Amino acid sequence: MKIERINENKIKVTISIDDLVERNIDLDTLNYNTPAAQELFWDMMEQAEMQFGFDASDSQICVEAIPDSDEGFVIIITKLDEDGEFESIQKYIKNKFKRSDLRVKRKNYRVSSSIVIYFFNNFDDLCLLCQKLRQIYSGESTLYKLKGVYYLLLTKNSWTVENLKSFELIMNEFGKKVNNSNFYEGYLNEHAEKIIEYNAVETIYDYFC
Repeated sequence: MKIERINENKIKVTISIDDLVERNIDLDTLNYNTPAAQELFWDMMEQAEMQFGFDASDSQICVEAIPDSDEGFVIIITKLDEDGEFESIQKYIKNKFKRSDLRVKRKNYRVSSSIVIYFFNNFDDLCLLCQKLRQIYSGESTLYKLKGVYYLLLTKNSWTVENLKSFELIMNEFGKKVNNSNFYEGYLNEHAEKIIEYNAVETIYDYFC
């Protein structure tokens, strides 16, 4: 999935056939009411907000789908003025599917994820995090940098956390969680600079704290 910002109020999302296959979506029977398509829509909006600050949560939007024979299809999402004819994104989504179904699906999706990713707008916050985290956490951790933002990836099946509640409080105090961690890991591997692999928390603590 490739996202491009056309202007302040418009983004272009290119969905490839491989993207659909990975999500078990059949292009010939694509229906917005399916859970897979709902998840895809949320992923697009989350990625657009994280990459470009494109926040449409309180805006009216226009969604246009354009077939692309080479890559699958293209979606154009436009934020409209208040007097536009389209519904707000909340109403748009609510009319397409039950929010309760989406909440259950997204919750299960996160639980099954083997990683968590947090991002930090400055390195100082990351250092403060590692200083506190070093006392309660041990496990694999990888640090990425993309467009001036730092991303810390933690592997769940390799970690030991003495107090999960304290761990989550500390993480949320200094960073912001990436919701779609499985997808974003691939995006970081492709586009970001990998600074420290496997032992980022320990390395930052040892050299910068």
